[in-house]
Amino acid sequence: MADVTLLSSRFGVVGGFASAGALDAVRAPAGARACRIASDEIAFVCQADAATDVLDAIAPQIVRGDSDGFALDLSDGWTGFTLTGDVARAFSYLSELQLPGPGAFVQGDVLRVPVRVLTGENQIDLLVPSPWGTYLHDEMLDALRTLNVQDDSETA
Repeated sequence: MADVTLLSSRFGVVGGFASAGALDAVRAPAGARACRIASDEIAFVCQADAATDVLDAIAPQIVRGDSDGFALDLSDGWTGFTLTGDVARAFSYLSELQLPGPGAFVQGDVLRVPVRVLTGENQIDLLVPSPWGTYLHDEMLDALRTLNVQDDSETA
């Protein structure tokens, strides 16, 4: 049995760009997780097939708070991976970031790549800019080589 499983994951990523006050008032639709990137940027992560619905739900909220604000479907720019199993141990091999508890979000350096990390119960989702997807996949397998890793990703 594997200590950790690495999966390819498809996510919808919708970005909102506006003043801090406008973004503070935006409510995430059901099924989307709000991840504050900067004072003037927020990302909503959802199932890939829900991105259009999320965009339709948040765009009016953003414009209501900031007439210069806007939202975009950024899904094509991101590659996703999910780690399941002993994720706390596995993540310690990948990054110096403190892995937050379930339901949280952190962004930073994972194997020298800028990554957005969303935590869940016994799993973590990693979103990386698409040009870095294959590189991060290969680097994760190398860094986790001392663990029993089952690679079920599409890049395997």
